Amino acid sequence: MRILCFVIFTLHFLMACSGNSANYNASIFDNTSTQKKTNLSIPDNRYSNTYKILIFGNSHVIGLDELLSVLINNGNPVAEIEVVNAGGGFLDNPSSRTARRTLLESKPWTHVILQGQKYSQSGVYRYPTTQTRMWIDKTKHLDATPILFPEHPQRGRTKEAAQVHRIHTGIAKLQKSCVAPIGLAWDKAILADPEIPLHSPDGNHASELGLLLTAYIFYEVITGESATLLPFIEEIIANQETQSFLRQMASKTIELNQPCNFAI
Repeated sequence: MRILCFVIFTLHFLMACSGNSANYNASIFDNTSTQKKTNLSIPDNRYSNTYKILIFGNSHVIGLDELLSVLINNGNPVAEIEVVNAGGGFLDNPSSRTARRTLLESKPWTHVILQGQKYSQSGVYRYPTTQTRMWIDKTKHLDATPILFPEHPQRGRTKEAAQVHRIHTGIAKLQKSCVAPIGLAWDKAILADPEIPLHSPDGNHASELGLLLTAYIFYEVITGESATLLPFIEEIIANQETQSFLRQMASKTIELNQPCNFAI
């Protein structure tokens, strides 16, 4: 049965990049005074036969859990795989904080994907990163690998991917974390083939192919194995040539932008 990687959903009220200027209620300066006085090394949970992956985020993570399960299963058929998309909206969402914490503490997760750090599209404002750093710290204390998810750029915004990636690498300098180079891989793929439809019609969310490229990045970060070694997967809605192209874009991007520094 073919896996539908992306759902055309009616989530206009959940536009998930950062919002527009009308929604800015951000402070100009980040509040680092509440940063917990710990900064553990990143737990290395690659090369395993057990992957328990928890995803926090907004509408940009819809369908990622299914795709990751398919990719990991094809890369390691004997692995025990559990991928849970807990959603919850932006990472500073107070209404989902308690439920997220309870779920995070409920079982021995190996990896936690964190998407939904707010950012200013104009670059004028700096949203606080305190809650994102709190989730990273909590994840590491539970011996799981935190992976920040800087989302892909909106259609036509050629500088947005680098901007969002810098925000997340800046967070990782304050609280050690993996940073998946999602937007950078999208930039590379769009440059190599401008006709490839990575965006959904709204120009904001990912199409099925865009979500697949994102999933290939996470596959490499989580397993430590190159996406180029994955076989053609018939149940994914992309032909053999397209799957190969997207795998190459993911692997080349990671070669140039190492997501995790486990040594420090």
